[in-house]
Amino acid sequence: MSLPKLPYLRNIIIVFGIFLFSCLRFSGQEGPDWRISPEKINIQSGDDRSLQLLDDSAQELRGATWSVDDTNLAEIQEEEDGRVVVHAKAIGTVRVSAAFNGQIRFRDIRIWPPLQPIPPGTTTWSVHPIGREIGDIPAVPTGDGPNMFSLEQTSSGSTYLRAGREDGIQVWTWLLPESSREVELVCGDWFGGAVVSTKQANSYTLYAVGKDGKTRWKFSAQGIRRGLAISTEHLVHILTQSEDGFATTLTGLDELSGEKIFDDQLPVSHENRVNVQREGKDFVCASSSVLSPMQTINSHLYVSMDRLAYVAFSQNEWTLETAACTPGSMIDPAKIYLKWVSNLMLWQVHPDGTYRSTVVETMSGDQLISAPITTASPTGTLVTDNLNGMMIPLRLSHIRLWNQDSRPPEEFIYHINPDGDVIYKVLLPTYIGPLQDEMVGGEDVFFATRGDILLALNVHTGEIIWRWNSHAGGITVFAALANGDCLVQTPTALVEVGNNGLDVKEVVKGKAMMDWLGHMYVKHN
Repeated sequence: MSLPKLPYLRNIIIVFGIFLFSCLRFSGQEGPDWRISPEKINIQSGDDRSLQLLDDSAQELRGATWSVDDTNLAEIQEEEDGRVVVHAKAIGTVRVSAAFNGQIRFRDIRIWPPLQPIPPGTTTWSVHPIGREIGDIPAVPTGDGPNMFSLEQTSSGSTYLRAGREDGIQVWTWLLPESSREVELVCGDWFGGAVVSTKQANSYTLYAVGKDGKTRWKFSAQGIRRGLAISTEHLVHILTQSEDGFATTLTGLDELSGEKIFDDQLPVSHENRVNVQREGKDFVCASSSVLSPMQTINSHLYVSMDRLAYVAFSQNEWTLETAACTPGSMIDPAKIYLKWVSNLMLWQVHPDGTYRSTVVETMSGDQLISAPITTASPTGTLVTDNLNGMMIPLRLSHIRLWNQDSRPPEEFIYHINPDGDVIYKVLLPTYIGPLQDEMVGGEDVFFATRGDILLALNVHTGEIIWRWNSHAGGITVFAALANGDCLVQTPTALVEVGNNGLDVKEVVKGKAMMDWLGHMYVKHN
């Protein structure tokens, strides 16, 4: 979840919406090594459009000679940084030429009337990709930094972070200093830069790139990155889990310097086996006790405006025990007892790394292993209730350690008050499709998705006010709007759903806008 996205959502859709319409056919000539950028340009008479030269690795070239084919339509003006500006003077199509190293490239620019908007379905500009596009995100506005970032990988395996202005001019490129096919543009940071992640065989590395295109810091850790969230107090929270899922660490870094502030280890779950050893589905007598770690299931990370970070996770303590027996002999499961405790935990983490640990739900038993047990684990996104409380999605799994005759799981949303007490529990309806566990909060209503269902719930009571079934497979709720509606990503479009689920308006076709907005500002997943 992104904290800043709700206030700015409508402005962003308005400003960038024109880029989402279908493109005009480009008529300029291109060569294999460099090009005029941006392309697919449409402007109005009286407007200015900056231009630059970029090679096939998105490196900017200087020293070209520029001209237009009709000075009655437009003229070339030099900029102090060596780029040029095309000033549109009259309606028509002007051809801009750039001569560089004995070669010439062209760009056709359509000039529209000044007193009426450019028609819908018209692209104002676009930027040519240099390779496989990994991700695009906007930058946090700083006044003197870039407006957007794009991470792309060339066919040779080089990965570039490209920073651009709102008019399509590329400000700088940053070359990833390692070779990796598993690369992610994680999020923007509060200083106008971006965070890039690479994954190795048993580890990962984070790079913080400043708004000037220089590496600010680098952080590497063994295991898998399970979450990252940046607070407005400039603290980067990173959740790392070992490959086997047994050990989980929450790390706090200074956003500007990368200095480590704290390392908090989440409690480890255990299974204690007394005279019992598992061999596949069978149980064999052992001569001693063995204490083994169990996997921890955690929620996404969440950082609130009160500077606190939150993470929910499972903590289990099981003991399997049987009477003394002959080592190596088979054990009748009817003679094995299980004593178990399953806790759903919530951590509220302060900027100095201290935390408050709350037991949200506890299940326990002392029984034969043939009897079912119920365990609690978080499923995904945490959100605030706007009153310093939290909404926690969780799954109650009903399992058997023997016979494998399990009941279907149940899914809930728990509302927790600031003291960590459960205010209410909402049993969610059954659904079709993937979990798609996302939530967003409004004033008195919050929205949640499960599979192909969107739910609108009363924040104070948990009552399901209305539901909308997309009948389109997995959907994801993205943002609560000021008018009480919400944005939902379906497999084919970004839509606005309102009026008790009766009104559905398509905002954007495809996933481009959702992908772009989904990383907006600071990522909290």
